Parts: sequence; structure tokens; C-alpha cells
Amino acid sequence: MASFCPECGGELKFDLSSKNFICKSCGLFASREKIDELRDKAENSRSDPSRTHHDDYLDWWQSSKKDKQQK
Repeated sequence: MASFCPECGGELKFDLSSKNFICKSCGLFASREKIDELRDKAENSRSDPSRTHHDDYLDWWQSSKKDKQQK
């Protein structure tokens, strides 16, 4: 069964010695419970349109003044 990273979409491998998953792309190191929690959080943020608007505003706010003038 192939597992994919909730952060970057990369391939997850199970490490027997630590009993955790490791992403081959971004290096995420987490337990099964944490992986499930991250996936649930990602799904909830995608389905909430007000959250998307908030995230867009936050990105704008954190951008430089020069970038703001171009938008």
C-alpha cells in the first residue's frame, strides 16, 4: 500500500526501528496518528471557503510593500 505525505505529496516509508513514517521528499517524520491528524487538517482547510479567503489575506499581509503595490 502506497502512502503519501500530507505536507508535500511525496512517498512515505515506514521506519520499523522508530515506528514512524518518513517522507522521502520533505523529510516529515511522524507517527500514524500525526499523519492522520495532518491529513484531516488539510481536508478541513480545503473545504472551508472562508479559510481560503483568510489565507489569501494573510499571504498578502506578509508580503513586502513592493509586492503589495503590484497586486
